[in-house]
Parts: sequence; C-alpha cells; structure tokens
Amino acid sequence: MEEAPVTAATGSLGPVVAKLGALLGREYKLRRRTQKDVRFIKSKLKSMHSILWATWEKEVLDVESKNLKKEALDLANDMHDAIDDFILIMDPSRRNKRLMVQSKIEASRPFQEFKTRVDDVSGRCRRRWRWEKNKSSEPISSLFSRRGVKSSPPSKQPPPPRAPFVCKDASELIGLGKWRDELIRYLVGEQQEESTMVQPQLKMASIVGMAGMGKTTLANLVYKDIGSKFQSRAFVSVTPSPNMIEVLTSILQQVGAEPLAGSEARTVEDIIHAISNFLDDKR
Repeated sequence: MEEAPVTAATGSLGPVVAKLGALLGREYKLRRRTQKDVRFIKSKLKSMHSILWATWEKEVLDVESKNLKKEALDLANDMHDAIDDFILIMDPSRRNKRLMVQSKIEASRPFQEFKTRVDDVSGRCRRRWRWEKNKSSEPISSLFSRRGVKSSPPSKQPPPPRAPFVCKDASELIGLGKWRDELIRYLVGEQQEESTMVQPQLKMASIVGMAGMGKTTLANLVYKDIGSKFQSRAFVSVTPSPNMIEVLTSILQQVGAEPLAGSEARTVEDIIHAISNFLDDKR
C-alpha cells in the first residue's frame, strides 16, 4: 500500500485517506454497508485534508480554530488505528490467498461511529473556514501558485519590522527535527560554541517541497537555533505576489540599519544598496 506523507499541515490525514482507498481496492472484500461507510468517510476526510492544506500558513488561527484543527488531526489518528485493527482481524479468502475478507465476527458496520464523528468535524471545518468545494472563488492550486500577477504597489508608510510567519505549536512540527539538525550542520558545521562568530565560508540552503509541507516552519526553526551566531539577521516570508519595497524595508530594519528617509527609499535598488552597505563588515 503506497503511503501518503505525514505532514505538519495535515498530520496523518493523507495516510488515512490512502488506507481507506486501499480498503476499497481489489485486495479487500468488504460488506456493502462497510463499503458505503468507507466511501463516505474517505470523501469527508479528503475534503478536510484539502481545507487544512489550503489554510496552512495562510491564516492566523484563533484558539477555536486551533482546537478544531487538533480535533481533526486526532480524529485522523484514531481512524488510522481503527483501520489497522480492522485489517488485522480480516480473514484470508479460501479461493484467493491474496484477497482478505471482512471477518464474520466483526461488527456489520465497524466504522459507523467514525462516520458520525467525521461528518460532524468535517461540517464544522467547512463552516469555520467558509469552505465550499463547488463555490470556492478559486481552485486550491491557485492559492499557492499565481502566475502573471504583478507586484502590488508600495504603501505610503514604510512598514514596521516584521516577519510575517505564524509560529506553529510544537505538536504540529511533525518530522522536522531531523531536517532542522541536518540544515544546521550544513550551515554552521559541528561547532556549537557560544559565540557570535560563524564560519567564514558563505553557505546557502534551499528548502523545496509542495505547499503545506512545513518549509517556512523548518526555516524558522533553523533561524531561531543559529541566529545568535550572526551579528545581523532577518527573517521574512514572501507571498506569491510580494511588495518588494516592503519586504526589503523589513530586512533593512531587522538587520539593525537606520531606516532610510522618505526621499531616499525611492526604488528597490536604493534599499538593496543600503542593506549591502550596512552588512559590508558584518557576519
């Protein structure tokens, strides 16, 4: 069975949807009512997966939304365990050794309780994030990739120092510790002394992956861990259609440089020049 990845955005929802799909395949023979329940649950969880994927790193979640997201991920974990338990007690077919048949001692509708829970949580997710698949103003793919969109005009007032990244709870940082440690070793080596000096060699790392995989979260973890080793540092999150003057102004202010006067910051090149001059003798 091909497993979908567990991600910081959607937890185990992906693997659960994949397992439910496998249960409907040729390797398993379920009763009609069980098949119907599995199809229903799979459809609802797939919708929840899309919602969590689309809202990840796009919205600042309030307490109620965080609790609802946690409830959705907990439901996925419970469903994951229930599927494994269900498969363990299935009987091999007498006619086809590769076919597993729903056990006679198993309840006629083993996932009926989950069907009710999934229907409830999925409905609340849709209402909470005003998500309607057929009425969405734009497809999911366009939420993360917009081509041909021009950068928005600059604001009249320079923005305050900012890093527009929403830090996630530690419980959401699934599987990122390993990659964080590898990136840190690559960027600063094994040296861990309490020092503001770093290795003289300039290094750059690119973090690639699909939307919702936790790229920004991983970058922020590395930034927080090794930031003290640098004299000047900045962290910014760039949207698909960035206002470059605001982004560069944020970097300028975060590294500790004096903000440019209104007449000085006329172009992107002016701000880049100011940043370069300030960082000329910094590490």
